[in-house]
Amino acid sequence: MNSLTISSPAKVNLYLRVVGRQPSGYHKLVTLFHRISLKDTLKLTKRASGFSLTCSNPDLETGENNLITRAYRLLKRNFPKLGGVQVHLTKRIPMGGGLGGGSSNAAFFLLGMKRLYGLKISHRKLIQMGKNLGADVPFFIWNVNQAAGRGRGDIIGRRPSKRRWWFLLVLDNKGLSTKKVYQNLPHRLPAASLTKANPAVTILCNFLDRGNVIQAGLLLQNDLEASAFQIRPSIEKRINRFQSLGIQTARMSGSGPTIFAILSSRREVESLSRKLKFHKPPGRIIVCHTF
Repeated sequence: MNSLTISSPAKVNLYLRVVGRQPSGYHKLVTLFHRISLKDTLKLTKRASGFSLTCSNPDLETGENNLITRAYRLLKRNFPKLGGVQVHLTKRIPMGGGLGGGSSNAAFFLLGMKRLYGLKISHRKLIQMGKNLGADVPFFIWNVNQAAGRGRGDIIGRRPSKRRWWFLLVLDNKGLSTKKVYQNLPHRLPAASLTKANPAVTILCNFLDRGNVIQAGLLLQNDLEASAFQIRPSIEKRINRFQSLGIQTARMSGSGPTIFAILSSRREVESLSRKLKFHKPPGRIIVCHTF
């Protein structure tokens, strides 16, 4: 095998609570990741030595700060005799959108390199590499459509979704810095209780598996919204637009600024899409589903 083309899907956070701080200063989270069909494409081609990364989006940094580049360097340290690779990334997931695009790219690059070169590397080792690259990377390495995250979000418990849900995403024209959103949180943020957050994730998963979108909607939560709203008020306005149309399943994903709404069918999500086109503030609309 000389080349390999793989999909790199996005995620939304159906639930995200801040439950404290770690000694390192990182916030402790309880979250529920849900993988969606919006996806980038990675093409990996073997070369004798060295690494190069190109992207369909010229705005993406492809140097040493890119997570794919960092993932290759990490692999090379663990496998000094590893051959080279040319990577081309076709970018569809918005950058800085709270959808985990960069983390997904790094995770599926690692999984792709394992296949391309037949690397003898355990799943446990891949997960550890993922943690070194970013908090969301382990979720994508698990390659499951839904999972709970603890710690920084990097301690994963698989909770596979038994149903296909439809999502309407409203994208912003400009990304939002995750670091800035966390820094803007109140210094003495009243932390949610783990004893309440963990059961809430279980109950939410149960409602979703039963197809009870109304009850599930009551449990959707994101503790980063207040901070993101202060930085970019248009995010809150978009959520209010959903609510004015009777949609109670609208939330911000991750650190934003992308908004999502969960619906039961393609017909419902396409109907909502048509209605939103006449509302302000504007935003790019994408229809997708559980992946």
